[in-house]
Amino acid sequence: MKAEWIDIEQELPKTDTYVLVSFDNYSLADIARYEEDEEGGAFYPGDEEKSYASFGLFVNAWMPLPEPYRP
Repeated sequence: MKAEWIDIEQELPKTDTYVLVSFDNYSLADIARYEEDEEGGAFYPGDEEKSYASFGLFVNAWMPLPEPYRP
């Protein structure tokens, strides 16, 4: 099964979900947490309290994280 990037304009992850994110203005992907409240949603680096947008990074796509390795 090959994972595909999902454009944030098409679909957003479920709230409190960790995903792999891509950025409009940065070349490396990162693991992020998505949270949504009554004002909208935002992506956060790992367990950080400040969103990527507060650092000037703009998420453009995401994909589910792969399952952890199990021998």
